[in-house]
Amino acid sequence: MDSFRLQKIYLEAGRLFDAKGYANTKMAEIAKASGIAVGTMYSMFTGKDAVLTFVIRAALDKEYLSGEILLPVKPVETPVLTELLRKVAEDGFAQVLDITDKNGELCKDFCSLMNGLFDLFADYLLAFGNIEKNTEALEELNEVYSCQKTAYFEKLKENLKLYMEAGQIRSLSHMSAHVLFLTNTLTWWALNANLSFPGEPIPGNAAREICIGIINRAYQV
Repeated sequence: MDSFRLQKIYLEAGRLFDAKGYANTKMAEIAKASGIAVGTMYSMFTGKDAVLTFVIRAALDKEYLSGEILLPVKPVETPVLTELLRKVAEDGFAQVLDITDKNGELCKDFCSLMNGLFDLFADYLLAFGNIEKNTEALEELNEVYSCQKTAYFEKLKENLKLYMEAGQIRSLSHMSAHVLFLTNTLTWWALNANLSFPGEPIPGNAAREICIGIINRAYQV
């Protein structure tokens, strides 16, 4: 029963914190959205700060929710979240963004890169969105995330230039704007499409197909 409740709280609290922000989200709102009593909410978490860091940890560590979680859940220490964020950046995004072999030749095409990024955003965007949305409550973590985000933008810009030179995508100007557009398109379809319409969720495969189709029509030669 606790695992089911925690999964529900993770999804609903993550959605509310992302939509309304930490300061404007009340524990009673999370409890109502999760289908539990407010008293039960406070017996499972020591406070709202514990719920926020629980959401971040569960989004970054896919094995966390399936393990044994001691109640009441306490706030997760920043170094723990920072290490998880670093692991996602190094083991996830760095590998997907690596599109050349040891000789510097392209070994991953444009469509494969977009699909890989979509899957990563679908997996981790609930954490990223909440870190960005709630900078005051997660100040130290946001500093680390901001550096990783800057590195991601620079790497994606380099990759677009390589694809353009190889003739895989059309000629582009104002590269930074295209990096932002692609990221916003991928992230919206990967997660925000469902957050915007919680009563009518879009299956992941359908969201990916629509998103990648839009991008391919806009960029491929």
